[in-house]
Amino acid sequence: MAQHIVIAEPSYLMKRGISAVISDILQAEVVFIDELEELNHYLETNTADFVFIDVRLLHSKDQREIFFQLRGNARVVALTGKDKNIPASRHFHDIMNRYASKEEIIPVLEKLLAETPENKNKNALLSERETEVLKQVALGYTNQQIADRLFISRHTVISHRKNITSKLGIKTVSGLTVYAVLNNLIPRDQIE
Repeated sequence: MAQHIVIAEPSYLMKRGISAVISDILQAEVVFIDELEELNHYLETNTADFVFIDVRLLHSKDQREIFFQLRGNARVVALTGKDKNIPASRHFHDIMNRYASKEEIIPVLEKLLAETPENKNKNALLSERETEVLKQVALGYTNQQIADRLFISRHTVISHRKNITSKLGIKTVSGLTVYAVLNNLIPRDQIE
């Protein structure tokens, strides 16, 4: 199932960059919004799993209150610059610096994804064999190597990988690796 993500940011380049990083990690439907009033109007009739918002859009206390009421169950990530003083910071699930590298951003996104209520129980959705295949994928093994290690056919490995991707909504090996580490399926020091 694709995540519904709203990016409220006036900069076209920032919106596209965030969207590109997100699409590397998970299947998502992304909506771009330029202004807070437009965002609030959107949230009156739509729901979102995540909202990435430039904190500069939250000018006044009244605007912030309306936004935080309308956000529903969406996990909100503040997009900031170098300024660490963020109004109403307790309402944000995380804070992302717009100058952060991809290597700094991916763990934040994976952590947010792993913390959503529906994803906390996703390990339970994976069969025991799918979990074993996921571990092997995260450790960097090829389909044939996984098949040899688990004594199954290469075709079965591919089938399990499709099921894992479908169930977790994570489509890249790097995303699956981060997921496996965050969910304690493999120790971080085993990753090559």
